Amino acid sequence: MQAPTSPDCPDCGSRAKRFPPGREGQYHVFCEDCGHDFGRYDRLVSNYRHTLDELEAHLETAPGASRDT
Repeated sequence: MQAPTSPDCPDCGSRAKRFPPGREGQYHVFCEDCGHDFGRYDRLVSNYRHTLDELEAHLETAPGASRDT
């Protein structure tokens, strides 16, 4: 099952995130505007991993795409 992929805050719609100081792998991500708790950072990343994989696959197979610069 895939999680919803909207980066918007479900409470206020903001896209700004705040990463407060904490121990590596144990800190939570919060909405910068209203303070909504998105949960642990590692969980947030895993929720978006499938989206990143799909985007990378699309960029690799895009017609006319060139990795040469």
